[in-house]
Amino acid sequence: MYKKNKNSCKSWRREVVLSATFLLIAFVGINLTSCKKSDNLLGNNYIDPSKLLVSGGVDTFQMETYTVVEDTIYTSGARYGLLGILNDNQFGTMDVGFYSQVRLSGLNPNFGDVPNITIDSFVLALEYVGGYGYTGNQTFEVFEVDEKMYKDTLYRSTQDLTLKPTNWVQGSGTLSLNPEQLTVVNGDTVNSQLRIPLNPAIALQLIQDSQGNTDFSSNDLFTSNYLKGIYVKTNGLAPGNNQGMVGYFNLLDQDSKLIIYYKENGTAKPPFDLIFSSDCASYNRFKVNNTGKRIESVIANHALGNEEFYAQAGKHRAKINFPTLKNLPKNIVVHEAKLYLPIQALATSKFTYPSTLSITIKGNSTFLPLTATYDSYLKGYVADVRIFVQNYSTGVIPQSELTVSPGTSFISTVDRIVFNGPQTTNKNKPKLIISYTEFK
Repeated sequence: MYKKNKNSCKSWRREVVLSATFLLIAFVGINLTSCKKSDNLLGNNYIDPSKLLVSGGVDTFQMETYTVVEDTIYTSGARYGLLGILNDNQFGTMDVGFYSQVRLSGLNPNFGDVPNITIDSFVLALEYVGGYGYTGNQTFEVFEVDEKMYKDTLYRSTQDLTLKPTNWVQGSGTLSLNPEQLTVVNGDTVNSQLRIPLNPAIALQLIQDSQGNTDFSSNDLFTSNYLKGIYVKTNGLAPGNNQGMVGYFNLLDQDSKLIIYYKENGTAKPPFDLIFSSDCASYNRFKVNNTGKRIESVIANHALGNEEFYAQAGKHRAKINFPTLKNLPKNIVVHEAKLYLPIQALATSKFTYPSTLSITIKGNSTFLPLTATYDSYLKGYVADVRIFVQNYSTGVIPQSELTVSPGTSFISTVDRIVFNGPQTTNKNKPKLIISYTEFK
């Protein structure tokens, strides 16, 4: 339908609504009454009926969906330290730990009468932020890093550093990973922590080595020469199917630290801490094994992604390509462009989906990542991609592809999602709905 523009007798406009699904080319507008009733509810509540009535548009889009492996993910300075292992029936195993420097809580520490010092305990305390998966026992290990770490270095999620051979953990290292459990320290209930007992002999050696040692006069010397860093990890043994958890820890919380509890001549002294700080080099180490899972086949054969496709923090990103988006007229103003991405999820599973997705635009770093929000009624995510469609139609954005990542951080969570693809047998299929004005 064409209307005369009041501002110019030479300017005309056309209002069009385009809806793209992965299986169906639908005729909208004058053919609307002849269409069969669709079972796909995704997006229905977001279409303004008045726009449909004035529409003369035809849906000519195609969409392609697939999953890719990110070989180079930098996890330096991640918001949270990750620790734990899980076994996901759909995604396989995810085993995560972290490397980090630690710093002296006080320079040139004076421990007093060192020959008469005894160690009560040596503990690695990690303050929980949350966790992903099922609570339960896991076995942890702590090793000393044997090469210098650098704050300004970008460390990869798959990168390992040289370690000294001794596991610092005292005893079996088997502890309950549970962000909700109560933690009691010296009779006081504190915010939930994972507290890993370490070998007291290592703490005593540190106290003895501190006397007259210039490496304890500055944190740069300490982390360069004496204690270069630690690697906190699991023992790598995967739990049973659909079991396990990865804990999220705030390393910058004041209660996340290594603590030496000791006595001098039988008298308890204030604990001495080795602390994590924003000045410490740190990164998360991901070990992901998808062998034998559907995602492995989808990665090897992109065409299979049209049935279902995946995103997994730390390893895999989802891709959505719109090869026929180029058919949009160049002289348009896009009023609205909504992308609907239905997902597959089990209501009883604790391997759940995040509340948001991050969507980036391939080939252009000018625009900030877009956000998709989960809609429980639609059982999928809804994203406003108007800026993408508008700038692609005018040639500012050269690529018709979007990259989808789970959650708000790709390196500080282990979120994962299964999306319905264009050829899914499920009821709900993805849609892109666009309304625009075309100027002549």
